[in-house]
Amino acid sequence: MELKVGDGLNADPQTDDIVQAVDAKPQGANWHIRLQSDGGDHIEAFAGEDGLYRLASVDRGRRFDAAGPVDAETLKTVLVYYLNGDSDWRRQCRFVGDKSKGSRAKASRRISSEPPAWAVILVVASFFTVLLPLALPESWRAHLPDGFGIVAIFVVPFFVMAFAMVANKMLVARRASRWSQAAGRITKSAVAASHRQKAGAATEVANVPAIEYEFTAKDGKFTGTRISIGEDTGGANTEATLARYPVGAAVTVYYDPADPESCVLEREIPKEVPKGCLAILAILAVLGFGGYWLVGHFMSFIGPYMDEGRGRVVVIATGIGIVLLMLFFGSRFAAKEGKGWPVVRGKVVESGTASYRRAFKGRTSAYYAPVVEYSYLVNGHEYRSRQIKLDDKDEGTRAEAERIAARYPKGSDVDVHYDPEYPGSAALENPARTVWILLALAVGCFGVAIYAGEFYR
Repeated sequence: MELKVGDGLNADPQTDDIVQAVDAKPQGANWHIRLQSDGGDHIEAFAGEDGLYRLASVDRGRRFDAAGPVDAETLKTVLVYYLNGDSDWRRQCRFVGDKSKGSRAKASRRISSEPPAWAVILVVASFFTVLLPLALPESWRAHLPDGFGIVAIFVVPFFVMAFAMVANKMLVARRASRWSQAAGRITKSAVAASHRQKAGAATEVANVPAIEYEFTAKDGKFTGTRISIGEDTGGANTEATLARYPVGAAVTVYYDPADPESCVLEREIPKEVPKGCLAILAILAVLGFGGYWLVGHFMSFIGPYMDEGRGRVVVIATGIGIVLLMLFFGSRFAAKEGKGWPVVRGKVVESGTASYRRAFKGRTSAYYAPVVEYSYLVNGHEYRSRQIKLDDKDEGTRAEAERIAARYPKGSDVDVHYDPEYPGSAALENPARTVWILLALAVGCFGVAIYAGEFYR
């Protein structure tokens, strides 16, 4: 959560900060206060000349305005509830959604991280399309290549998904090419820590560039946060993006004249997007051909070996040995990459444990993981991470999680190893190590295969 009062920014606001900001006097006609969540939704208020405030919120990408002005006490109550995650903030005054003519069309045209409805329908339909050959007469299905159905089920939907991604970005770029331009100014340039949790997994922290800018259009002042049509999700681009848009820099803002809240700083599709999509399509083509070959030829090749016991041992042991060998080389590569990582001092901002449940074969089991979140500075920007070891998830029993978390109490200073190419990737302990046990197990599997196949004779 971030609190912005005028040009001032507080990255860790408390209740007293909100009360003091609203009570501070004097407040000019252009004074405003904004409280923004990690997900980008926010609530903001603008001071009026009569001592009242115009209040508005953006919830899940949709804008709501208070039906009427509110006084200072109501404003403080709304902001404090919002800060504490209490949904009662919506009940302190009546909020009205944008019901103006064409508001739904505006929302549908806005650039969003979510895929458009037509793309979702197209991808879902592709799953059912691959089942159409089952409806064909038996005489027709006999002419289809062996393994066609299995390969199509795994390849076609992903191919359609990649095509939909490219088509959507091309359509958005074409629409944005006709947008208006306005002079703007960068008001915020920092690293934002986004907390993400997948089902059955511990919460992870992603560091992304948080750019905010102001511009004037249609006799009103607007605030934008989106950088480009393509997704700037951080990674190696974080430092470059922050350097490109420092606070106070003058920028050109491209905005939809019918909906100025839909705006970007870069309206061309980044070169990485088409390259990435082409790479995905190439990989899918290779997987499709490889899958077709495996189903049509490889199974007939290993079939004779699988008919008797020794042959099955050779095939299974060789397969496991290849997988273990790949994992070994992966760990060795990571160890070499992390060996020269620089170290900076950081501070633990949260220490504890978390539990989550994971289902396997119809049974649900509880897992525990240490929650050690720490902050550290790289090039003047604050990053956050929860990674203790890059090659270890540290999940297990509650006692194990508590023991690890106890080593890093809240407020303690720690050494942080970080990737200089991507400062958001960091660890508290040995960043990576070569797992030699994997090589030993791979050699053992190959030995079993050689012995079972009697190749030594």
